[in-house]
Amino acid sequence: MSNQHNDFFYKKMPLIEHLKELRARLMACIFSIIVFSVVSFIFWHRTNNLLLPGNVSLIYISPQEALMAKMKLSFFCGLLLSLPVIFFEFWKFIVPALTIDERKFYLFLGMLSFLLFFCGVFFGIFIITPALIKFFLKFSQPSLMPLFSIANYSSLVINIAAASGLAFQMPVIMMLAAAGGLLDRESMARYRGHAVILIFIVAAVITPPDAFSQIALALPMWGLYELGLVLTIFIKKKRQET
Repeated sequence: MSNQHNDFFYKKMPLIEHLKELRARLMACIFSIIVFSVVSFIFWHRTNNLLLPGNVSLIYISPQEALMAKMKLSFFCGLLLSLPVIFFEFWKFIVPALTIDERKFYLFLGMLSFLLFFCGVFFGIFIITPALIKFFLKFSQPSLMPLFSIANYSSLVINIAAASGLAFQMPVIMMLAAAGGLLDRESMARYRGHAVILIFIVAAVITPPDAFSQIALALPMWGLYELGLVLTIFIKKKRQET
């Protein structure tokens, strides 16, 4: 076993102690989500201005729908605001089992993933969602008024934001694949053209049939793929050194 490991393994902490520590850290994460969700619920008017559209009318068609949508969006905001706490607690739990080099690598990877996720959420809420709404509003007519249910709209915003956040993890996935030996950088670079075509096909499928929306999604994804190729250079150098 590498001498870079700290005395975590030498102490041979019983399984029950690991479970107790895990429970304590999970409780801290849950508490953080609850607190931030409550804060988001209290300051709902500000959340509403950020996440909900100002150019369309929202309605609710059941007595509890508005309250449930408000709670759902508040929980989503609470989860987003709690991500730094969740990341910190997860990191503190796993760091004793990592070598010095592994700590540096996974800390960088975690911070990159964290940053990219928030960029993806921002992109989904403020770029993709308005483009979708603009497209759907084209179907309105004098006899067909666009009145969106707040429950359906809030679900749309949350789904798009979460999907964009996950899609922006492409460079992280590429780095993990390279570090684990599943893919090498040469293969990813060799099939760059295929990847770009696939990206544009996916963008065409999941966006409205207009060039702006498709390009608005495809270009950032292409950029993320190129970023992943750049970052895998360091993985390749590290593997060669070892």
